[in-house]
Amino acid sequence: MSAQAIDVRPDRRKFIGGSDVAAILGVSPWKTLVQLWADKTKPPSEEPERPRKQLLRGKRWEGVVAEMLTESLRQEGMDVEVVAANRRYPDAQHPMFACEIDFELRLNGAEEITNCELKTVHPFKAKEWGDQGTDDVPVWYTAQAMWGLGITGRKSCIVAALFGADELKPYLIERDDALIAAMREKALAFWNNHVLTGIAPDPLTLTDVNMLFAKDGEAPALIADEDLTEKYLRLRAIEHEIKARQAEYALLEFDVKRIMRDCTEVVVGDKVGFVWKNRATSWLDQSALKEHDPKLVKAFTRKGTARVFTVK
Repeated sequence: MSAQAIDVRPDRRKFIGGSDVAAILGVSPWKTLVQLWADKTKPPSEEPERPRKQLLRGKRWEGVVAEMLTESLRQEGMDVEVVAANRRYPDAQHPMFACEIDFELRLNGAEEITNCELKTVHPFKAKEWGDQGTDDVPVWYTAQAMWGLGITGRKSCIVAALFGADELKPYLIERDDALIAAMREKALAFWNNHVLTGIAPDPLTLTDVNMLFAKDGEAPALIADEDLTEKYLRLRAIEHEIKARQAEYALLEFDVKRIMRDCTEVVVGDKVGFVWKNRATSWLDQSALKEHDPKLVKAFTRKGTARVFTVK
């Protein structure tokens, strides 16, 4: 059964959307599972959330990408009917699942509607995408497209990617019921085991650990076992290696600059190897500001604590 669109934009903490699925599957380049859990369980804030610059850029360009996609399909001889844009759909089975489809098309008068995800891609990221017309898109976008197909009950999704400002490539993602079922199972487990219980997933990155254990605890000192002792000794050794490498780097930098003198570049082989040029810079002169307006400095001075990791 197909889901019915809703116009009300709900609190993102209360549902799992297409942009969340990659984190649940562990393939998101932007967010870990622990970070997603923190987003879903944090208390409501009166401050509006600021979207990432990439998201803002994508939203601004969505209309352009949609227009280019429609024009491209018509040039291929297709009859294209625009059905909707930016509609949100709840899942028919699980109320905590939802998706927002960027663009929806009816092609060649078919009864079946085709989902469309509109993406803007920096040219430097083009190598992450395959040939147009295939389904070779970054796995996190495949997850988002498949999530939308699962909720809407549809069979296919076009991921339209705009590279730079003028190169549009459409990719076709076909419904995979086995993959959709596996995704939904993992999403349901995440919701039931972590969001509803408030219990964080196991940390997988240093960022996760720092987020989960940002404050001191009251537990007594931990007595190191053989494994922790080995890690301690290895960290000590690495610290000494880093300091030695930094000293070596500084000595080499001194030698190169001493030889360069007034030159701004050194060509190594057929490429520029060293660059030593002036760059404009600016900074806040805190001492002058404090002397000029100490009350202003005090009004905007913030105090806090941070848990600092030190190898003794």
